[in-house]
Amino acid sequence: MTLLPWAFLALASVSQVSSVVIYRDRAQVTRSTEVACQGATTVVFERAPGSASRESFRARATGATLEGLTAERRTLERELAPEREKWEARGIALGREQAVLDAAEAQARELSRLSQGYTDVAVARVTRELTGPRPDTSTWAAAFDAALAVRLRAVKEAGDLAERRRELEQRRAEVDVELARLREQGARDEHHVEVRLSCPQGKHTRVELTYLVGGVSWVPSYEARANEAEGLVELTSLATVRQWTGEGWTGAKLFLSTALPRQDATPPEVSPLLVHATKQPKERKVLVPREEQVRHVETAGETSTSESLSGLTVKSQGVSVQWEALEATRVPGDGSAVRVMLGRHSLPARFSWRTVPKLHPVVFRVARLSNTTNFPLLPGEVSLFRDTGYLGRQRVEGVAGGMPFDLTFGLAEGLRVKRTAMQEVGRAGLFGGKHRFRYAYRFLLSNLGTGTETVELSEHLPVSELEDVKVEVEPESSKDCAPADADGITLCRVTLEAGQARTVDLAFHVDAPSSYDTGRM
Repeated sequence: MTLLPWAFLALASVSQVSSVVIYRDRAQVTRSTEVACQGATTVVFERAPGSASRESFRARATGATLEGLTAERRTLERELAPEREKWEARGIALGREQAVLDAAEAQARELSRLSQGYTDVAVARVTRELTGPRPDTSTWAAAFDAALAVRLRAVKEAGDLAERRRELEQRRAEVDVELARLREQGARDEHHVEVRLSCPQGKHTRVELTYLVGGVSWVPSYEARANEAEGLVELTSLATVRQWTGEGWTGAKLFLSTALPRQDATPPEVSPLLVHATKQPKERKVLVPREEQVRHVETAGETSTSESLSGLTVKSQGVSVQWEALEATRVPGDGSAVRVMLGRHSLPARFSWRTVPKLHPVVFRVARLSNTTNFPLLPGEVSLFRDTGYLGRQRVEGVAGGMPFDLTFGLAEGLRVKRTAMQEVGRAGLFGGKHRFRYAYRFLLSNLGTGTETVELSEHLPVSELEDVKVEVEPESSKDCAPADADGITLCRVTLEAGQARTVDLAFHVDAPSSYDTGRM
């Protein structure tokens, strides 16, 4: 705190949140205001969230000299006291009104009992006169009419009082809700921040206050719309933002960052590397099949440090990336989820029909895309759309700039596929001192549609990790299948005319030395 020999003129500031940088676990909020300088001036920022870190408060001023800053934690108990007293007075008045209503309801119940008494008297009189020699029937109607009039009056008063009771209970509930809200707000901590600065008399300056708050999160999501006619997929990048700070961000410019401030600012510690050996007895080799998914590390070339694409501004920050939202958005401070649009990009795509019948015997419409945005796509859910409407969701993992990835746009109704194991895990015998295991599969593909289609069928072959164990595709396999890649995946491209059905055969064998224990094959 800086002490100056002259007094500062305090100006209550009507500030607004101008920008927010949202991290995965916190946010940096910037409030700004314009003030007219009075020489030594104090600018007051009210109601900064109690969740803000007191040590994080920083101020900037254009054309002025900052002299000091103080942040004091306060509650709104005293400020809200007049409003709370007003609502408490309403509650007292409603209590008096309820007492009057209770007395009126007691009178209505007494009137109802009186009407029942009149009715009982009239019935007793009629019963008595019916047993006499000369009943006076002329008075019977008058007796029942008097009893009915009293009953109708009691019913009307009871109905009016019930309506007044409902109205009174509604007003009582409103008072209770408002008093509960005021008690909650009064107990909530907020910061009262004063920024002291000096600037020439009469000059206007812009003062900004920044601080860090917790209770904030965001997750990426996407919307993908297929445009097969042009060979494109329109990918919209979105972010779902939530914050529980109690401070609404209305009209603020939002920035979404992948940085983790605490983690990114701390260098990793180096652990010692220990080399040791354990003596093992000599064992016989055992041939074991192992199925696994092999994924290679994908890398891309250098990316630009800043790029603007279809309104999306992206800045590289070394170990993180920061996006700027397209539009200012209102994000309430009560934890409500808000979707923020980050940008829209048209990505080139190659559409094809694909099937992996071993895993799922259906044909999918798949788009192979290239991430031409020169910034990474973060892991998130993708909502998929075609001209027929919404299809469903798919999760996409992180995709580096310039790298390919796939999106699936539904199933093929007119294409069918069936996989039949002709021979599997069978020992064919000894060939040149080696055990041979033969596998053969037949695929039946059918086109029930009206046009010619090409289907890409994938099947995996074993990949030997041993020099003396060989895997070979047999000559009777269909020519539609290409040689397997490094991961053992073979791709068969089959063209089908309308109404046509074709079979694809794939056969291969595994040769292993007879000295191996092959009981697990």
